[in-house]
Amino acid sequence: MKSYSKYLIRLDDASPFSDLKKWKRLEEIFDKYEVHPIVASIPDNKDKTIEYSSLNSKYWEWIKCMEKKGWTIALHGYQHLFHKIDRKKNIFPFYGRSEFSGLSLEEQRDKIRKGFKIFKKNQIKPTVWVAPAHCFDYITLHALELETDIKIISDGIAFNQYKKFDFHFIPQQLWKYKKKLFGLWTICLHPDTMRIDEINEFEKNIDFLSKTNRITSITKIKLKDNTPSIWDQLYSFYFWHKYNLKSLLKS
Repeated sequence: MKSYSKYLIRLDDASPFSDLKKWKRLEEIFDKYEVHPIVASIPDNKDKTIEYSSLNSKYWEWIKCMEKKGWTIALHGYQHLFHKIDRKKNIFPFYGRSEFSGLSLEEQRDKIRKGFKIFKKNQIKPTVWVAPAHCFDYITLHALELETDIKIISDGIAFNQYKKFDFHFIPQQLWKYKKKLFGLWTICLHPDTMRIDEINEFEKNIDFLSKTNRITSITKIKLKDNTPSIWDQLYSFYFWHKYNLKSLLKS
């Protein structure tokens, strides 16, 4: 059966404390196969749990090099610091923590304004929003509208892109490669926590996807104004039913 699936790659938690050995290895792979991933960059990381190296003083030069290669740079929150929240209050209820959900409009605007300003200071233009831990609310979207010109959200459970709340949602449903026959699928990777052998194994997936013309990028996607289809809604219902069941069993 012919496959009509396409894959995007997203790299999360880029910061001045990233493990450059692992990031550079992935960078070599993507350059080799001419893959242009989304890089979710934290403007001012204060999260000690994701410090994997000493401070990289040339961090923003590195991010600028990625941007020049055609990689998509995403605004990944502000400081990656979380507060507890009822996960059901998030647009996508993954976790009971968030950097944004539950805060007032002014508080969220302040975080986004400061984060966006850091990118501008370093002459980098983020074109996508990636919320830390996938957790944000409707107020976050309003804050984004007021403080940035970003109109693309990398998140959501659907088979294909859709438009909602005046934003284009590019779904993010995978954390490793899985064979799909149709749809647009974003694979989210956290390079800092990947083992080198996992990165090398992932290269085999990239090789296959590249040879079968299934790799795409944000710049190649023609954004449409369509709402989620009935199939998108059914898939979302199934995904969250399964997710909630797993969460219940764990607790």
